[in-house]
Amino acid sequence: MALHLDAFGATHAGKIRKNNEDSLLVGEGRDHSLFAVADGIGGFEAGEVASSIAVDVLKVLAPSDSLEEAIGKANRRILESARSDEKLSGMGTTVVAARFRGAGGSSSDEPLAEVSHVGDSRAYLLRGGEMKPVTEDHSLVAELVRSGDLTRAEASEHPQRNLITRALGAEEEVAVDTAVLPVEVGDRLLLCSDGLSDMVPEAKIGEILSSANDPEWGARALVSAALDGGGADNITVVVIDVREEPAEEPPAPTRNDTQELRAAPLVEDNAVPMPETRGRAPARDGATGHGLRGKKRGRARKRRSGAARALAALVRWTAALVVLAALATPFYLWANSQYYLGFDGGVVVIYRGLPPEYTLGFPLYEEHQRTDLRESQVDELYRGQIVEHELKSLEEAERVVRDLRAEEDPPERP
Repeated sequence: MALHLDAFGATHAGKIRKNNEDSLLVGEGRDHSLFAVADGIGGFEAGEVASSIAVDVLKVLAPSDSLEEAIGKANRRILESARSDEKLSGMGTTVVAARFRGAGGSSSDEPLAEVSHVGDSRAYLLRGGEMKPVTEDHSLVAELVRSGDLTRAEASEHPQRNLITRALGAEEEVAVDTAVLPVEVGDRLLLCSDGLSDMVPEAKIGEILSSANDPEWGARALVSAALDGGGADNITVVVIDVREEPAEEPPAPTRNDTQELRAAPLVEDNAVPMPETRGRAPARDGATGHGLRGKKRGRARKRRSGAARALAALVRWTAALVVLAALATPFYLWANSQYYLGFDGGVVVIYRGLPPEYTLGFPLYEEHQRTDLRESQVDELYRGQIVEHELKSLEEAERVVRDLRAEEDPPERP
């Protein structure tokens, strides 16, 4: 039975960090059945460089090459780069990668998934509505779970859960754990960084994966759940579906770019609806997505008369207006749930809605609370997020105001 893969990946910097140090691979490499998530370590820029090196090495991996050897090669390249540039000293990355055999164009007696990982980026398998972990973290708390001193639930809340015991770029040689498992039609595999697993309980992750109609909306829903859970770290997910190859049909025109839908703040969101065709898809603010889908064919269209074309155009415009009206209502409700801090006449003000720079100057905000804090009292630690109008919940905005008030004798600035 021929199988094909339908996959989508999404990544987001989160609510706390300004830069995204995660990297992902969604079938864009030499081996189209290879997917990966890498979570960079080492602070601003350095972690991003390390995770990018890991993904770049995997991109050129041939289907017949060893996945474990490629990860070892990535480890050596990261070490070489760190030694050649003092700014990159100490950088590293986790990685989790999955490669399929007997699906996505390759052949095998039995469809298999090969999953290799280093660090605490994870892989989960959803089958028959039940989600199970494929990987075990290389971390301090994971060792305590394996020894029976902690349960998985306790480990998810442990304050030292992010202390990893293995990473690329840490030592000359790295031990790679690999699992090989049979796959079936209907299986769904998830690869993710700890920005998801730390923010969303495993039970909730399984619930979202089970309810998602396709990988794209599953990936986007998981990113949204991690943001709602706090978004304390970069979030990256790749969702892969194993499907049965559809019956061949006469060829149809391939789809190119679709209309780009944007919500404030304005962000770019890339999607790959077909293996060789890049397009656009709507995303939650700040999230970037990448997808890979099995090749599709449809029936060729017949030439229409002038009246038929005019009628079809009218139907399309009517449908577009209906869709835009439906989209506007949830966007307006979402915008009204956002808050941000700003300066007005030298005073700190909490605003409700979206800043003008996010709405191209259209007024979609109102003053919620004018505080007694002066601009000269605001420490540099908070000035950036106020000047840049970072979106927050009301609770977060009020917490910033409380923190500013709690500072003892804040320095007056001219």
